[in-house]
Amino acid sequence: MRMPAVARPPAVSEDTVEASATAMEDEDEDERLRSLPGDDEDDDMGEDDLEELFGRGARAGVEGDPIDLDVAEGGGGEEDGENDDDDKVSHPSTSDVWNDFKKLFKIGPKGKKIRHGAVCIHCHKEYSGRSSGGTRHLRRHRAKCAKRLEKTRNYTQSQISFNPDGSMRNWEYCPMRARTELCRLLARVDVPISFGESNAFEEYIKNAHNPKFVAVSRQTTTRDLTKMFDERKVKLVERLASDSVNCVCLTSDIWSGNAKEDYLSVVAHYINPDWQLEKRVLGLVLIDCSHNGQNIADRVASVLGEYGVLEKVFAVTLDNASSNVSAMRMLRPILSKYLGLEVPAEDPRHPESAVTTMFLHQRCACHIINLIVKEALDFLKPLIEVFRTAISFLNSSNQRIAAYKNYCIAAGFRPRKFQLDMDVRWNSTYLMLKTLFPHKDPFTTFIHANYPRVEDGELLLTEEHWTVAEKVFKFLELFYDATVALSGVYYPTSPLMLHYLVKIAIHLNNYANDIHLRDVIQPMVDKYNKYWRDIPLLYSFAFILDPRAKMKGFSKVLRKLMNLTSTDYSAYQVGTRARLTDVYNKYEEKFGAVRLRRTVPQNLSGKKRSAWDEIYDDDSNSSGGGTSSTSMLHSTLNLSRDTSATALLHAATSTGSNASELVNYLDCDTVSQLDDSFDILRWWHEHKLTYPVLSIMAKDVLTVPVSTISSESTFSMTGRIIEERRRRLKPETVEMLTCIKD
Repeated sequence: MRMPAVARPPAVSEDTVEASATAMEDEDEDERLRSLPGDDEDDDMGEDDLEELFGRGARAGVEGDPIDLDVAEGGGGEEDGENDDDDKVSHPSTSDVWNDFKKLFKIGPKGKKIRHGAVCIHCHKEYSGRSSGGTRHLRRHRAKCAKRLEKTRNYTQSQISFNPDGSMRNWEYCPMRARTELCRLLARVDVPISFGESNAFEEYIKNAHNPKFVAVSRQTTTRDLTKMFDERKVKLVERLASDSVNCVCLTSDIWSGNAKEDYLSVVAHYINPDWQLEKRVLGLVLIDCSHNGQNIADRVASVLGEYGVLEKVFAVTLDNASSNVSAMRMLRPILSKYLGLEVPAEDPRHPESAVTTMFLHQRCACHIINLIVKEALDFLKPLIEVFRTAISFLNSSNQRIAAYKNYCIAAGFRPRKFQLDMDVRWNSTYLMLKTLFPHKDPFTTFIHANYPRVEDGELLLTEEHWTVAEKVFKFLELFYDATVALSGVYYPTSPLMLHYLVKIAIHLNNYANDIHLRDVIQPMVDKYNKYWRDIPLLYSFAFILDPRAKMKGFSKVLRKLMNLTSTDYSAYQVGTRARLTDVYNKYEEKFGAVRLRRTVPQNLSGKKRSAWDEIYDDDSNSSGGGTSSTSMLHSTLNLSRDTSATALLHAATSTGSNASELVNYLDCDTVSQLDDSFDILRWWHEHKLTYPVLSIMAKDVLTVPVSTISSESTFSMTGRIIEERRRRLKPETVEMLTCIKD
């Protein structure tokens, strides 16, 4: 049985309803609904449907009372009193639609207010507002009300972002940008790849930064990492292949990680177009086989081939492992094409006889310093054993550490924890003593008060112990400072080598007669002479190409080294000048076409020369006794002062006409700026028009790193990547994360 239709408002006649229905297809929906009741086909329901939807009370109001649909739809916020029946309970309107509409009321037959319409508070259009009509038509209007949308946009705070030039623009959320930045974040902070899909990370980003953030799976993140790595690799390949990068110098080493896998690193050093040193990790390759020369050479050549720099390699710095020597012997024919000539058969007696490969294999200077100091490590241990005992006693109990902390606070000292050194690392011994000396008084007092004395009542730490420890500390300090200085990556280190060769030789000579350390000096001197008695040509070239030194400073260095090591360097100086000319001639052949119109070099002689006269005066107080060889070397080494550079170069080579730039450079006085603010790369950059070919040669020589610290730092970075939670990373992923982080 079908129920009668719900009663219509008295103000609207049936003719009006029919007319409205006829014009439905021709008029706008908003105009159609103005002042009209709802016309949904589903408004007419049977008794059973009404009872099921609204309860049993719905039957009683079917005949005369309108049904309050706002309860079902959600209606407005106040009691409207819109029912004619006084016995009918009025329901509050709780729909949020009434936030955008104003209710219209009229007085009913019984004197009761009845809601009959609604007016949009934005555009002031009027609509039917009887509860029997529902709020669906009001919602439709609110969704497309132009004036309301305009106000909403004006009330919304804009999100701005800054362009590279400083201008502002509207910020828009980009999912791809978010995924790219997530890859950078994972590489930089060394967290698992699944971190991006964790609930904690997603909630943090959505609640604190961007509600539109959409998390992605770790598989997607891995694909994004691969894409980022490939894009950056392509850019690096293009940069290294460009004419702005003349050559690359390499470092390489092998590392064993916590995941029981060995990796070989290949790091490239080069000078960018702005004449600044840069380094990039080219590869971190798994080497799961024997670490012999063949396997090392194969992997290094493979990485260099991927980046297309096989013909741009100028030097490779490695440690002193025999497998590295074997690997370089195999790589020499492949990496000898930079200066345009194939390498001849290697002469085992003179491995650096070929001009094109004389710099190709460089030994790590920091590794040699480590070998020198290790000669004294076993002897130095007993001298500072009491300090290891004291530190072990302090660290053996948490209560004792807390007691020492409280004592330092009470005595006015800053508390400090102390770490024991490692037997195989002499620099840890130096750092242990360095942290102890500022706390000498509180540390000694606390140990005396708490450490049990031996039977004879002797104290564990005495003033004599501190005196010996201070002497050991000062003895190791120079080697530590040299290691730090020569481990630089972003400044040239090759010009510093001759400085530290002289400093170390003087240092060993000063302690030769020390009562505590004299027994260890001779083994250290023997190790020094083994590697550095024959000075590598790279160190000499880099020192001469420092405009503060040139041949004058080089002569003084050789004179000092002769007095300290009793080595005759007279032939070495003349030979170095000859080889310097030979190498310059090779650069002239390759880069002579790029020479621009040269400017006349400035005459740097003048009022500041007196400062250099004092430096280059003969050393009457040099260490070591005078011998006949000394006087012979003295006269030979002063050739650069008594004879013009042009004459000596003509004597050293028959093609002196090509050495014009080199002659002009060596004939000019040295630069008098001796402080640390002098930038040697900047000087050559500023004089590249004066010396167009020689500046390229200087750039290549100054690029060579004298240590493998860049590879060592790569391993430290990789150690953080392959930590306990990430041991299952594939080698390809490890390489991608390392290169992206670098």
